[in-house]
Amino acid sequence: MKKSNRFLQPFALVIGIWSIFCSTEIVAQEHPNSETIRFVLAGDSTVTDEAGWGKGFAELCSENVECINLAASGRSSRSYRTEGRWQKCLDAKPDYLLIQFGHNDQAGKGPERESAAADAFRDHLRAFVDESRAAGIVPVLITPLTRRTWAEDGGIASTLTEYAEATIIVAKEKNVPLIDLHSLSIQHCEQLGPTAWRAMEPMSENGADHTHLNTEGGRAMAVLVATALSNEVPKTERLFSQEKMKAASVPLVYSRSLSQGTLLLEETDSDVTIRQSGKIILSYLKQAPAVPDGIDPIYSRSGFLHPVASPAGHVVTAMYPFDHAHQDGIFTAWVKTTWNDREIDFWNLAGGTGRVLHQRIVRTFQEEDGVGFECDLIHRAVKDPVVDVLRERWRIKAFQTDGSCHGFDLETTQSALTDKPLLVQKYHYGGVALRGPVAWLTEKDGDAQKSGDKSNPAAMHLSGEFLNARGSDRIKGNHEHARWVALTGHMDGQTVTIAVLCHRDNFRAPQAARIHPTKPYFVFSPCVDDEFEIDREHPFRCKYRYLITDAAPDRKWLDEQWEQWCN
Repeated sequence: MKKSNRFLQPFALVIGIWSIFCSTEIVAQEHPNSETIRFVLAGDSTVTDEAGWGKGFAELCSENVECINLAASGRSSRSYRTEGRWQKCLDAKPDYLLIQFGHNDQAGKGPERESAAADAFRDHLRAFVDESRAAGIVPVLITPLTRRTWAEDGGIASTLTEYAEATIIVAKEKNVPLIDLHSLSIQHCEQLGPTAWRAMEPMSENGADHTHLNTEGGRAMAVLVATALSNEVPKTERLFSQEKMKAASVPLVYSRSLSQGTLLLEETDSDVTIRQSGKIILSYLKQAPAVPDGIDPIYSRSGFLHPVASPAGHVVTAMYPFDHAHQDGIFTAWVKTTWNDREIDFWNLAGGTGRVLHQRIVRTFQEEDGVGFECDLIHRAVKDPVVDVLRERWRIKAFQTDGSCHGFDLETTQSALTDKPLLVQKYHYGGVALRGPVAWLTEKDGDAQKSGDKSNPAAMHLSGEFLNARGSDRIKGNHEHARWVALTGHMDGQTVTIAVLCHRDNFRAPQAARIHPTKPYFVFSPCVDDEFEIDREHPFRCKYRYLITDAAPDRKWLDEQWEQWCN
C-alpha cells in the first residue's frame, strides 16, 4: 500500500495544480472586473452628454467600465449612417452598443433624416442589429425618450408612440435586448407630474425644453436605462455602481415619517408637518389650499409655512387673509424685479406677472438635535412664455426644545435657472416674509372690522405689536437693520410672540426689515438698501431662525439666542 501511494503522489500533485488553475479560470470568467467592458451609445440629442442621458449613464458605470458616447444632436436612424457615424460605433469595438432613435425620424425633419416608422425606420434598426452582431458586438435597442407633452388630465400625450412600437417589433423579431425607455419615461413623468418634472428640464428665456434633459434629468433617465439593462441582461448589473444609482434616482427614496426625541415629522400628499410632544410646530403646504369664498382664486398658493404654532397651540400665521390675500404664513417673494427685459412681481399675485409655488420635496432628515426636510420652490414668470426664473431650495429644521418655546430654522438658496440674471431692484419690501393672524390687525387699519370676528369685539383692539433688537416699535423699526424682529399679539387672553432671527452671515446682514404700519406682517428685505442680481454664479443665500413662545418678547433672551446660534 505504501508503495502504491508513493506511485500516485506525482499524479495527485498534477491534479491539484490543474484544479487550482481551473478554479482560477472559472473565477476570472465569473468576475471579469479586471477586464475593461466598453459601452458605446448611438442616438440623437436625447442621448448626448449635453442634452440627454449619456453623461449620466457614464457616471453610473463601475470601475473598469468605459462608456463612449457617439450620439449626435439632430441625427436620425437615416442620417446617422449616411454621415458615417454608425461606422465609428462599429470601429470602437464595444461589448455593448446601445441604440436609440426616433425623434428626428419623424415627418417634417427633411428627406435627409425622415424614416417612416412602419418601414424604413425598422429596416435601419434591423441593419444596426445585424451589423453589430457580425462584428461580435451585443446590440441593445432603446425606444425613444418621451417628449413631455402634457394633457389636461396631467398625463403624457405621446408623439413618438409609433417609433417606440417599431423599435419593440424589431427587438422581438431579432431577439435582441430591449429597453423600453419610452414607456419608462412616460411612467416617470406621470408619477412626478408637470411641475416637479420641470426640475429636470433645461430652462431658457423661451421657457422649459420639453424634449431634452438637464444634468439632473440626464442622471434620472440614465438610472432608468441602467436598471432596465440590468434586468434585460442580468450579467450587466455588476457594470453599474448601485450606490451611484441610488443617489441619482428621482425622486430620492426617503422616509415620509421620522422622529427624534419628542419631535415627529410626517409627510402626506398635501403637506409636511412637524410636531413636538404631539403639538404642531409648523406645516409646509405642498398643495394650494382651497381659496375661501369672497377671495379671488388668483391668490391660490402653494409652497409656504402655515400653520406655525406656539407650545400652547396658538397659531401665529395666517392664510388667505381678507385684507391682503397674497400674504400667507411664512413665504418668500421679490416684488420689483426685471428679468430678460420683463418686469415681474412675484409677490402681488393679482398683477398676474409672477408667482412662487411648490415644486417638490427633495428629502427628509433627522439629526442629533432635530428633524427636517428640504424642498424646492420655483419663482415663475407666468405670462407667455412661461419661465421658471429661479429655483429656491428650502432647508427646514425643527430643533428640540425644553417645551417653553417652539423653534425651527429656514435656510434658503435661490438659484438662477436661465442664463439671464434676475435683477432685484431697490424697493421698500420683498424677501422672506411673515404674515401674522388677522386678529392682530390694528385699529388704524380701516379693514379691521371686516374680519368677520363679530363674536369677540374685545379682541379687535388686541393688535399685533413689533419689537426689534434695537428696541424699536413698528414705526421706528421700519427699515431698520436689526438682528431680529418679534411680532406679538394676544390669543384667548394670552400673550404670544414669534421672533425671527437674521443670521450674521446673511447677505447685507443685519438686513433691513420692512414692518407694516398697521398690518401684522414684516419681511427681511435686503433690497431696501440697493438693487442686486441673482445669476448662475451668484445665488441668493440666507438663514433665519424662528422662535415662538407663549409670552411677551424678552430682549435679553432673544439676544442670547441670536449669539448662540450665530456663534
